[in-house]
Amino acid sequence: MNDPASPARSPARPMATAIRYLAIAVGGTCLLLAAICIAIACQVFIQTGVFAQSYAMVGLISVVLGSLALMLARVWK
Repeated sequence: MNDPASPARSPARPMATAIRYLAIAVGGTCLLLAAICIAIACQVFIQTGVFAQSYAMVGLISVVLGSLALMLARVWK
């Protein structure tokens, strides 16, 4: 009944949980950064008519990284 080799008692389990929560935090932070960068790029475009390519690129890269981190958190067991 209390098998020491069971998955619930495995020493790797706390590490997997920590990695999952870290991936959720990183994914959320990346998506927040993306929203801020895209908002700044839109504001610069509206005010000056010039496309702020650097902010838009950072925003797009952050969206990709945030999505990948959240996918990792979803599939990590």
